[in-house]
Amino acid sequence: MFELSKHSPQGIVGHVAGVHDRERALIQPLSDEQIRAASGLPGWSRGHVLAARLAFLEAAIRQIEYVLHGRSIEFYDGGKPGREAEVERHSDRPGAELIRAVEDLGLALDAAWSRLGPSDWGLPVSYREGGPMTKLLLASWREAELHLVDFDLGVSPAGWTREFCLHLFDFLAPRVPEGVLLEFRTPGGEVWTLGMGQPVCVTGALTDLAAWLAGRASLGPVESSTGALPRLRGLGDAQRARRGQ
Repeated sequence: MFELSKHSPQGIVGHVAGVHDRERALIQPLSDEQIRAASGLPGWSRGHVLAARLAFLEAAIRQIEYVLHGRSIEFYDGGKPGREAEVERHSDRPGAELIRAVEDLGLALDAAWSRLGPSDWGLPVSYREGGPMTKLLLASWREAELHLVDFDLGVSPAGWTREFCLHLFDFLAPRVPEGVLLEFRTPGGEVWTLGMGQPVCVTGALTDLAAWLAGRASLGPVESSTGALPRLRGLGDAQRARRGQ
């Protein structure tokens, strides 16, 4: 599994900046028509995905600024409902304006991360149920990588790195249904286990297994020893399960 202790925060900062570079290259040429078209997420246009990126980037930058000044503030104003309202509000903004805002805020977040020193990574943030600054750093990596796929512009999970896939296994383990021991197995013989209970073997390439666990379409087959793939918990249920651990 992904062990944060084996990765320097600055190394992950580099990963995030790299995804932001790819994001800018992907969205910069989009027309208004392309932005209003459907994304890879049900019910969302690409404008919604851009708006979600905008909301996260703004919130992350603000969170870092507050924490560095010894202050606390909720991540999204109004929590999850506030975030959803903000996404809807921004999704209809003019395309060029929305793209420019996401590009600028991505660069601003990269700059904010690069300014943090060794003693800052343990500072407490309010993201989700709270935790150290590194928790927000990992979230910024997930948000950027996952939504890059969600734009549905030719980027697929096949490009995810091994360490990102292993991070998803760790973070999304609470999606495994209660009473199930999920055994991920690749054609090369690698094995990872998630959950506890009745064993179910799910086979596929590493990136395909990670995509399935993250609720994204895989390029290759993902198959279960029981025939039908287990029904994963929703992300909200997974978060509640994580709080109960």
